[in-house]
Amino acid sequence: MITIDVGKEFHSRLAHRNEFVGDFHAVEFRKKYLSTLDNAETWKNLEVEIILDFSHVETISPSFANEAFAYFMQYITMPEDFFKKIKIINIEKTIDLKTIEMELNERYHE
Repeated sequence: MITIDVGKEFHSRLAHRNEFVGDFHAVEFRKKYLSTLDNAETWKNLEVEIILDFSHVETISPSFANEAFAYFMQYITMPEDFFKKIKIINIEKTIDLKTIEMELNERYHE
């Protein structure tokens, strides 16, 4: 299991979906930090593999959440399963976590 301090290791503002919108985008984040989860076999075992520490993250946009996290809904059926594999800590529960939960429920869209 690894812990990633998202705000320190990547960026404090998680705002962009892809390279066409700006730097420090969700595709880059997903490929750099979550690439080991990008296969169906990994999601058959729902033990925590990655802890994302959001203590240094200022904001997360819906487009970032969709591209970085809802992308993995192709491997699972329930959004709750996402949080069994990827644990998110130190996140603002009223806004930022709701953004991620909303995008997981909406499913991935390009």
